[in-house]
Amino acid sequence: MIERLLPNRRSRIFLFFALAMTLLQLWAAWDPSAGEFAAGRLHLHVIAHFGSFALLALAWACGLPGVPIVAIALAVAAFGFAQEAVEVPGHAHPFEWHEALIDAAGALFGVLAARLLR
Repeated sequence: MIERLLPNRRSRIFLFFALAMTLLQLWAAWDPSAGEFAAGRLHLHVIAHFGSFALLALAWACGLPGVPIVAIALAVAAFGFAQEAVEVPGHAHPFEWHEALIDAAGALFGVLAARLLR
């Protein structure tokens, strides 16, 4: 079973980065200072959300090549919605639907890019 999910060293490296990026996303959701670099710059904020979730989905898809990309896209998109929910108490602002949708779009882009790499 493990060999099917993690067939080679490349997969294990991607999985390591996927886990590290997931933890980084959780930290960013909880720490209000995490988004200060893009404060007041909507285009940077959108690029940061889209890009980080595209890379996250790419890393998970390459790290778990035995898992269907649809499942990974849904899981990473759901994680984006969960991350936005964590930001509510962490950043003391209401739920930001537009950011959750940007995260989901990034997740879709990331798994499609991973599909091309496979």
